[in-house]
Amino acid sequence: MRAYSDGLVNAAAGALDSGWRATWAAIDMSGGIGRRGFVQASAAALATMLHGDELFAAEGVGRRQTDGEPLIQSLRLRTLGSLGELKDFYSNKLGLRVLAETPTELTMAGGATPITFVRTESATERPFYHFAFNIPENKIRAARAWQLKRSALITTPPPLRDAAYPDDVRHFSNWNAHSVFFWDPAGNLVEYIARHDLGNGADGEFTSRDILYASEIGLIIADEERAALARRLGSELGLGGYKPEAGGFFWALGDGRGLVLLLPRGLRGNVDPNRRVEFGVFPTEATLRGGGSSKHAIAGYPYSINVERRA
Repeated sequence: MRAYSDGLVNAAAGALDSGWRATWAAIDMSGGIGRRGFVQASAAALATMLHGDELFAAEGVGRRQTDGEPLIQSLRLRTLGSLGELKDFYSNKLGLRVLAETPTELTMAGGATPITFVRTESATERPFYHFAFNIPENKIRAARAWQLKRSALITTPPPLRDAAYPDDVRHFSNWNAHSVFFWDPAGNLVEYIARHDLGNGADGEFTSRDILYASEIGLIIADEERAALARRLGSELGLGGYKPEAGGFFWALGDGRGLVLLLPRGLRGNVDPNRRVEFGVFPTEATLRGGGSSKHAIAGYPYSINVERRA
C-alpha cells in the first residue's frame, strides 16, 4: 500500500481549510452551488486551489488512468422511495437492465456497475445520495438532449457555465469535464459526466448503452475528520487524490474511472433552484476493484468499502 506523508497532508489540510472556508462565506451570500460540494468558488478560494499532482504526486501516489477498468464495481444504497417508481425510472425511462428484484431490494445495471436500492421504513430520515455515471467524452450534448426527453435537468450556477453549452450543462474546467444533473424519484442526485481526459469518445446517437459505469459515490464526512480519513483510505485502498478544486472543499480519491468523494457533513445549498437540500449521512456500501480482497469500515459512519481482487 502506498502511504501519504503526514507532513504533506497536514500542510495541505491547512491550505485547503482556508480555501473552503472562504468558499463557505461566499455560499452564505450567494446561495450558489459548485462541484461535489455544490458550492460556487469564490475568488479567495480559487487563490488557494491545489492541483492533484502538487498534493499527492510527491508521494508517488499513482493514478489508474491506464487501467481501463472502472473502480466502482457495485453500490448498495438505502431508499425510502417506491421501488416500483425507481424501476420505472431506471428501466422503462433510462433503459437500464433489472438484474434482481425482491419486495425489499431492486438491483439495476448502471452500465457495468450494479446498483442496489434497499427499501427502508425509517420514519425519521429520507436517504438520498449523489452518484455519477461516466459517458463517452464526446456525447454530453447528446446525453443532455436524450435525458430531457425523460426528466428535467438541473440549471447550472453561473460560475460553472460554459458559453458554448446550454445553461443546464456544467463545466468543471479543473477536471476537464462537462456534465448534467437530475433527480431520480427517490431524491438521489444523478449525474452524467463526460471526462475529456479519458478519450473514450464513441460514434452514433446517445443511448442507454452510453451510460458506461458508476464513476462517483459521495460520502459525507465531518470536516475535522476528512484529512485523516483521506490519508487513511488513500493508503489502505491505494487511491491517489484527484484534482482538488476551490480550496479542496471536497476531496476526491481515485481517478477519472472511479472516485470516492469525501464531502463536508451538514452542507446545505441550492443544488437545484427549486429544491433546498441538506446532505446527510446514510448507509452506503461500495465495492471497489483493487489489488487484494479486504473490507474497510469507517468508524462513526454507516459506510462500508469492500475491495475485490482483480481477476
